[in-house]
Amino acid sequence: LGECRDCQELTDVERAIETVINQFHCYAVKGQKEYLTPNEMQELVVQKLPHLGKVRCVGPLDEKIECMGDPDEAKLEFGEYWDMMGDAAKGCRRK
Repeated sequence: LGECRDCQELTDVERAIETVINQFHCYAVKGQKEYLTPNEMQELVVQKLPHLGKVRCVGPLDEKIECMGDPDEAKLEFGEYWDMMGDAAKGCRRK
């Protein structure tokens, strides 16, 4: 999306997508890698999605994080992260 900035201002939806992407990289950068551990993903959910947790949209997300395996060793790559964010959004939409 970065190259779109040269053309014109991003729409609200484009900015939202860019934010989701940037949050992954922000948390992955802590260990200078291209994945998140389950612990890092859980930290992201707690810090960046606190309101979703209150309305029970993130429940399936917590379950998926728990099923990833060793909280410090398992690897969540960007595509899986994107899918999890989509699942969280779907859960809220159905409410």
